[in-house]
Amino acid sequence: MGSNMAREKQHPNLKNSVNTLAIPRPTWQIWGIMGLIIFTIILFLYQDSVFKGYKLNIADVKSQGVIFDHYRTDFEQSYNEYPLWYPYIFCGMPFHASGTYRIRYTLETLYQLIPSFIRSSLNPAFTLNLLLGGIFMLILLRSYGLGYLPALGGALAFILTTKLLGTPHTNRIVTFIHIPLIFYALRQIIETRKWIYIIILGGALGSQIGSYHPQVAYYTLLMIGLYGLYRFVQAIQSKENWQSIGSWVLMVTIGLAIAYFMASIVLMPMREYLPFSIRGGGAGAGSGGGLSADYATAWSFSWMEIGSFFLPAFNGFGGNTYWGDSPFTSYPHYLGMSVIILAVIGFWKNRHHRDFWFWCLLLVFSLLISMGKNLSVLSNLLLNYLPYFNKFREPSMILILFILGIAILAGFGLEAVGRKINSMINDPKWIKVFLRGLIAAGVLALVAVLFKGMLNAIMTGFYQSADQASGRLAQFPDQRQVAMLYQMRFDAFFQDYWLMLIFAAATMGIIWAGLKKMLSENVAMSLLIIILVVDLAIPGSKVIKDMFSPVTQQNMTPIKTPAIDFLQKQPGDFRVFPVDELSTNRYAYYGIASVGGYHAAKMQSYQDMLAGNFLNNFNFLRMTNTHYLVTQKQLQTPILQLIQRAGNENIYALNGALPRAWFVDSVVVQADPEQVLAFMQTPDFDPARMVIVEEDPDYGLSNHAYSGVVKTTKHDPQLYEFETTNESGGMFVLSEAGYAPGWQATVDGQPVEVMQANHFLQAIWVPAGDHKVTFNFHSGTFSTALWLSRILFYGVIFTPIGYVVFTKLKQQNTITT
Repeated sequence: MGSNMAREKQHPNLKNSVNTLAIPRPTWQIWGIMGLIIFTIILFLYQDSVFKGYKLNIADVKSQGVIFDHYRTDFEQSYNEYPLWYPYIFCGMPFHASGTYRIRYTLETLYQLIPSFIRSSLNPAFTLNLLLGGIFMLILLRSYGLGYLPALGGALAFILTTKLLGTPHTNRIVTFIHIPLIFYALRQIIETRKWIYIIILGGALGSQIGSYHPQVAYYTLLMIGLYGLYRFVQAIQSKENWQSIGSWVLMVTIGLAIAYFMASIVLMPMREYLPFSIRGGGAGAGSGGGLSADYATAWSFSWMEIGSFFLPAFNGFGGNTYWGDSPFTSYPHYLGMSVIILAVIGFWKNRHHRDFWFWCLLLVFSLLISMGKNLSVLSNLLLNYLPYFNKFREPSMILILFILGIAILAGFGLEAVGRKINSMINDPKWIKVFLRGLIAAGVLALVAVLFKGMLNAIMTGFYQSADQASGRLAQFPDQRQVAMLYQMRFDAFFQDYWLMLIFAAATMGIIWAGLKKMLSENVAMSLLIIILVVDLAIPGSKVIKDMFSPVTQQNMTPIKTPAIDFLQKQPGDFRVFPVDELSTNRYAYYGIASVGGYHAAKMQSYQDMLAGNFLNNFNFLRMTNTHYLVTQKQLQTPILQLIQRAGNENIYALNGALPRAWFVDSVVVQADPEQVLAFMQTPDFDPARMVIVEEDPDYGLSNHAYSGVVKTTKHDPQLYEFETTNESGGMFVLSEAGYAPGWQATVDGQPVEVMQANHFLQAIWVPAGDHKVTFNFHSGTFSTALWLSRILFYGVIFTPIGYVVFTKLKQQNTITT
């Protein structure tokens, strides 16, 4: 007992330690210094983007981001409203509801307060988001009672991992950085029962969901549920009264409700679209649709890749060097060797902390779920029975929670080290542990020197086994290329092996020197933080460098080929079939509609057509208003006519292609989608004469040769207007993908029922005579969600401001009284 008390006494030369908060500065200055340190490190890492004007230059930005942003900007300038429908790929699809762009009522909205000339040069999607992520982590760790330096170390351990620095998707980064603030608010509700934390929880979670990366938000909700359950069990064990438990459960529930309504601009349209998309309407695992198990678990983490936690290039650094289980990756999941050592210390020294077992649960929970197909028993259970789990792919995304747990433990590890160094009495056990650690690092270094060839052979065996299993060797028919690739992988591995030993030795050496009183607490912890930053910055700078390049906006613009130039000059409404590059969105950028394209959340009805190889069916191309095929190939078939050679591409006209809208003279009623698709593949199906609907329209349609005239009088992206003339009532087919929550039709201003036609198109009944037919895309759900998000957003912003002002005035009145 006496020995333990003596160890808590402060060393006489370290009484002004940052770790004990005895700092002769106002608190706001300390926070300012911390923020400046974090921001300086971020600016250093992103110097090419901030100071040299480099642009994000990755495939997703070129193939999707630039194209979709271009459409949104043009639409809003032309129509002064938000675009809700995108007509240029897959015969059209929901634009906002599919998550293609964001309407921000989030943390990033506040960045608009920064002058535009500063904001544009800072690249706030990366720099400011990471800065706030660091500050949120500081707040969380300080709420645990950690000193400023340990909290700073934990914050940097979180934001400087390759998981954050390596992602080019800015909506993913911004959802990541909300997690510490959400966890902080959750803890404070349970600990303090103060209502202001309800607002913070609701605002932080609402902002995260509103930043539109539903998968990260979903994993955050799992974390909230896990922590709530953990504290509930603790409350039961400690015999806390039910009224007390109920109070914080109610407060958390109110916070979740605030989050939902604040993020309703995302959640309500997305939930409405989900049953129609491949993420909700497919034959996935479990009931209610969802992604197939194979697709949902394609980007699974693997047991072997745990090695990348310690050594960045263990499984290759990305690109061709990668040899893990995922189809491909751009970066490793490196945690930092110095961070891991500190986290182990934090784990060992805080076994009696109230949240200790939660940290353990979080680490195990996130790691096991990340395994996906490599832990199929758990994965299949979750895909089948956990609501919404089967709507997402890339289970390795949940490792952000693993990183959060490690960063928290690293902060606690720094705190424990500081306290030990600051103790008056040396602890021989600690000194012995780190001395042995240094010896172990030396032994591993000796192994690297003496047995490099053996190490190379072992790793080559891993490479061969992994590449054979994944089929990657097919990319390299020449064995010399394979040998060069394996050597490249091993060279990177061996370099990182030495860096791992250097950072491990440096971390343990500084701790050992501090324990031996060779270094003061402040100096030791400052050096440990520097080591941590350098450790993480080396791989971090590599992944950042690969994302940015000195490209101009012109370089980011899709190439305008001679074929595109020719097609832009053609009259009327039509679509094109890019035979050689079906997944390109390039045509969409230039306002040319395509039967192809790429989107991660396309409509399920159209996916059914693609999966059924309908692009090889000329009847399908006819009814999708496909007038032209573009290919470098020579196509020999009577139904196609070569009309233009544009550069190295041939443009064929499809004979018999249907217009954007037409009348048919017969109806086939079939409710079974499989039967519909099967019939459409037969020679009996003629889209010019017949239409397949789910229910009998019972309009007395006569099955005889029929002709009607359709004239397009107006066509905007979300509006069609036609003038029609028909001798008798008939079915009017619109070659635009159907989406019941959005598309509405009228005949002479009177609403009519829109039927699903030919599995994915639209049809209405038009009586005999001359009529004005209108199809308009409108979403009442979107309008309601927009206003809800606005109201909640401003409420969440101004309520804490009012709370702070009220609290300050109350304090002043108390002092005056």
